[in-house]
Amino acid sequence: MKYMAPVLLLGLLFFSCKKKDEVKPERAAASVSADVLVAAKVNGDPITLAEFQERFVRSGIKPDRAAELEVKAEFLNRLVERKMMLREAQRKRIKVGLPEINKRIEALRAEYGKDIKDMLASQGIDFEKWKSDIWEDIMIERLISSEVARRVSVASSDVRRYYQAHAQEFEKPDQVRVRQIVVATEEEASRVEELLQAGSDFAAVAREKSTAPEAEKGGDLGYFGMGDMPAEFNVVFGMAKGGVSGIVKSPYGFHIFKLEDTRRAGRIGFDEAYKDIVEKLHREKEDVRYKAWLKELRSRTKFEVNYQALGASNWKR
Repeated sequence: MKYMAPVLLLGLLFFSCKKKDEVKPERAAASVSADVLVAAKVNGDPITLAEFQERFVRSGIKPDRAAELEVKAEFLNRLVERKMMLREAQRKRIKVGLPEINKRIEALRAEYGKDIKDMLASQGIDFEKWKSDIWEDIMIERLISSEVARRVSVASSDVRRYYQAHAQEFEKPDQVRVRQIVVATEEEASRVEELLQAGSDFAAVAREKSTAPEAEKGGDLGYFGMGDMPAEFNVVFGMAKGGVSGIVKSPYGFHIFKLEDTRRAGRIGFDEAYKDIVEKLHREKEDVRYKAWLKELRSRTKFEVNYQALGASNWKR
């Protein structure tokens, strides 16, 4: 689980990324308490080394020793950026209530199937501080939605223009729709093969036996073209519709394929492509808007970053 908000890793790198030899331990800092030593300031509000350490631990990042100071410097950049956005969200009077925080936590609990408190405790992470991170996440998400996503729109004329200018993107090759069953050993694959030969439904066997992620969908891989999948999958292009392959070995295990359908090469129509083009153009416009907005926000923010303080953070993770 990644405990720090995705927002922390978003955005433009406004603060010059320090080379490894530029981020050096501060000899005098070693005798200063982490609760006192200031790693950065955002509009005069300090980020102490202690807060940086706590958040770094909660992020779950464990860099190699060789790159540790560079990773910490980048993390401090993102933390400054996060504080900057959080203060803007508060200035905009964005509110997040406890029910919304609890709803997000329940969603995470359902996703991981584990008790969040126990999971955090096993990693030495304080639940209440992690919960505060969730509050910040939602605040910043709402700010970005308000300042970026809601201010971007894509006109139908833009979609049409893109479709006409990028015709080659909508040329699709011959495609096949395939189901697969994947098991760990050849012996298991042989038993599956016997079930299929005895008349068992392929999708039902996939749901019960397959170890692949799409097992819950009856092993359905959807449509793909030659070269879109590992070479071992190419066997399906020589099969008849409805046919079932023999056992195929790959680095992922032992496969049995069923060819469900075929589609001939051709051009994807405008109506079929419309939704995907809108999403693509919207993402591109959001990215441009986000960078411009963040640059403007930074211009209104006074910040200081003390990279040397990170060299004093010889603490255990």
